[in-house]
Amino acid sequence: MDDTILNIFSEFQKSTENKDFDLKYMSIGLAGEVGELMNEIKKLERDDNFILTSDRKHKIKLELGDILWYFQGICRRMDISIEDVLKSNIEKLK
Repeated sequence: MDDTILNIFSEFQKSTENKDFDLKYMSIGLAGEVGELMNEIKKLERDDNFILTSDRKHKIKLELGDILWYFQGICRRMDISIEDVLKSNIEKLK
């Protein structure tokens, strides 16, 4: 097993998910986490005067991690890797 951070995260995500979660559940979870990310960005404007404090940055980073958790779950259910998604996106945007 390759020990790149993407592979480590993939194995971690797999070990922490409920095996009964389907693609629909994972997609709805992803949407919910994107909403939580947007809420933190809203608070950056509303509460922090557009100043990225270390606390707000930390909260945003945690939400991005949750987004990646669901993203990885979706990738697993479609039998594709995050690396495949990244490579396809690079090709698409060239």
